[in-house]
Amino acid sequence: MSRVFEPDMTIDEAPNDLEIGAIGAAVYARKYWVLIPTLLAFLLAAAYVTVARPRYTADTQVLLENQESYLTRAQRGEGGAEMPPTIDENWVGSQVSLITSRDVARDVIERLGLVGNPELDPLSKGLGTIQRTLILFGLARNPMRVSAEDRAIDNFEQRLTAYSPPKTQVVMIDFWAHDPVFAARVANEVASVYLQRQADAKRMVAKNAAGALAGQIKELRSQTLRAADDVERYRATSGLLAGSNNMTITTQQLADLNTDLSHARTEQADSQAKAMLIRQLLRQGRVAEIPDVANNDLIRRIAEQRVTANAQLALESGTLLPHHPRILELKAEIRNLDAQLRLAGDNIAIALENDSKIAAARVANLEAAIDQQKQAVTTADANAVRLHELEQIAQGYRTQLDSTTAKYQEALARQSAATPADARIIAVAAPPDEPSFPKKTQIITLATLATFVLSLGTVIGRELLADRPMPVPVPAQSYPPRPVPNEDRPAAPASVLDRLKRFGSARVSEPHDEESAEIDVGEAPGKIAGKSMSPQGLNIVATRLDKSEEATDALIDFARTLARDGRPIIVDLDSQNGQMAKLIGPQEDEEATLAGLTDLLDGNASFADVIHRDSASRLHFVPFGSKDDFNPDDLDIILDALSKTYDFVVLAAPPFRGSPMTKALAPYADFVVLATPGEQDDATTQAARDELSAAGAAEILLVGGEKQAA
Repeated sequence: MSRVFEPDMTIDEAPNDLEIGAIGAAVYARKYWVLIPTLLAFLLAAAYVTVARPRYTADTQVLLENQESYLTRAQRGEGGAEMPPTIDENWVGSQVSLITSRDVARDVIERLGLVGNPELDPLSKGLGTIQRTLILFGLARNPMRVSAEDRAIDNFEQRLTAYSPPKTQVVMIDFWAHDPVFAARVANEVASVYLQRQADAKRMVAKNAAGALAGQIKELRSQTLRAADDVERYRATSGLLAGSNNMTITTQQLADLNTDLSHARTEQADSQAKAMLIRQLLRQGRVAEIPDVANNDLIRRIAEQRVTANAQLALESGTLLPHHPRILELKAEIRNLDAQLRLAGDNIAIALENDSKIAAARVANLEAAIDQQKQAVTTADANAVRLHELEQIAQGYRTQLDSTTAKYQEALARQSAATPADARIIAVAAPPDEPSFPKKTQIITLATLATFVLSLGTVIGRELLADRPMPVPVPAQSYPPRPVPNEDRPAAPASVLDRLKRFGSARVSEPHDEESAEIDVGEAPGKIAGKSMSPQGLNIVATRLDKSEEATDALIDFARTLARDGRPIIVDLDSQNGQMAKLIGPQEDEEATLAGLTDLLDGNASFADVIHRDSASRLHFVPFGSKDDFNPDDLDIILDALSKTYDFVVLAAPPFRGSPMTKALAPYADFVVLATPGEQDDATTQAARDELSAAGAAEILLVGGEKQAA
């Protein structure tokens, strides 16, 4: 029996707003699921921070820097210049590891006498009853088997923290305890022990170095003495003894001979020059001008006598004639004196020539001596090479001894108690006023907020996973068995009919009478929603009476109305008319064809590519696709997947009068929807409804058109 369906036109035009509103409503409906856990979390957090024993963290700051001076620094650069300290990130990290080492913890515990302290060893008061019971049954390890010192060290390491802020050379030493004074005391002691251990380590290194250098110095001294003795012994045996000017004897003798030779040659040249000058002056009669003649006493007296004789001659010449005997005597005396002068000059020239000959002979002798000395020097040079090698060996030992001695002195200086550590305390820990744990406000706020967000997220997640509110079940109704289609009626492809038949076989079909088929038009959506409670989606075949736009709008409005009660999808089976054009909405390229059913069947697209969403509701739709036809044999898997995902699967068949597909699918559908453009009770509509009933349609819903007046 057919009935008329009037769609509810109050379709959700803003589905997202309604979804947010539905989530808000769901949260409000389950507000106690959020408020009660939040309140419990607040109370538990408040109770915890109230009863929790506070912890106090003390902080000591240590600056890592090179504290050595020029007196204690052993490393030197070129020229004795001090090398700058090399403090990098790796060095800082190593110092942090040293501070948190077990040895430092052991020293601090020994200095402060913390073995058996209740802060570090809760077992100092004995085991509890529960712990004893667990140990008795072997469920826990007996902590008393560990020494008290090891237990204190383990707890100490858990409470001690050391770190360096980025891009600094400062190390923060943190220690927490339940007693603030105790925490500050331990933090300061850790810094003190660290500095002391670092200084002790440097002194120990210096002490070991000094011990090693002392043995080296002793050995180097003996080697230096042996090398010096070898040099002197070889110098003596090879005749390479040094003189006053640090020259060997042979070399000095050669130098002296060269000097004597130079003097001899000078004397020879001087004597020859004087002799030649005297001979020249004698020939010119200028004997008195000869320096050596003028300086001779004999010549001086002869010259004086000549002057006296010349004076008398001049005196006598005034009274006597030239041939007077007196005048002749005086002239003869003068000539005799001149001859004596020439003889004296000639003797001097001869003496000078003899001196020149003597000097020449001496020069020859000296040249011969020099040649002999050169041979001696050549022989000595070969020995000097070996001597120089021995001197270099001795000098090397001496240099090494001096360097080692200097290092030894530096090592002794670094052993002193004044050797500083490469760090210093810049901030001493003070007993903290505020506990570091628990932070009451932060813990309460964080726990309350986290519980609130978690509870709220759980409620919202359940709502989103549910995707829609469950429909209200309607009373069960019986339906007649599906009539077997007549053989003379056009049949749909076998695979599609079999698939739709399986859709119908999943539901219970019972005969119904005329009274049960009389259902009010307003109850039609509820009837469809009630039947959608089955495991698979409800199968609906929809068609239009003609190709009018009013019938298409009515069909789309019906599909959108189903979105209120479930998840519908409409599949376009009409290749001639774009029934889904109303659902697509405005497109940038109007000529572009959306991927659809035929593309999915050909393997050119996936489900995600062909399933589109209506812009005005939660309705999903699948266009026909880019091809003109499809093979119905391949439709089974697609329809099976859609029926397991959606509550309503609407197959939009071609117009009723233009294709036999609707009558072929009608017997295997739960509902057949006929969209009409005109009045519902006119002859054409009634004829189509009768044909569908005759074809085996179980339920026929008429959408579109107007009711006739009663």
